[in-house]
Amino acid sequence: MEIAVLGNEHFVLGFETAGVRNTFVAEKENINKVFEKVMERKDIGILIMDNKDFELLNERLKEKAMTQVQPTVVVLSYDVSAEENLRLMIKRSLGIDVWERRDVNE
Repeated sequence: MEIAVLGNEHFVLGFETAGVRNTFVAEKENINKVFEKVMERKDIGILIMDNKDFELLNERLKEKAMTQVQPTVVVLSYDVSAEENLRLMIKRSLGIDVWERRDVNE
């Protein structure tokens, strides 16, 4: 499974620099169409998007992004609750809570 990034040119560029090969540039006018094409790909396991770009999606696609297991859509945000959202997405994708706190004495 591959990691993919979808967003505006500047957002995608940072991930390309980090070595992500599956990048998809989309603007306001075509983001719904590009998103649907990426979601159909069987080789994509995780799709990373910026919150601003995610908000441009129509409601049907937002719902699909939050309920479809593969690819798991990870929305990056500067919001304080973003860490909790990431935690829930990873838990849904992997089936385990990687942030689960355990008492050392157990």
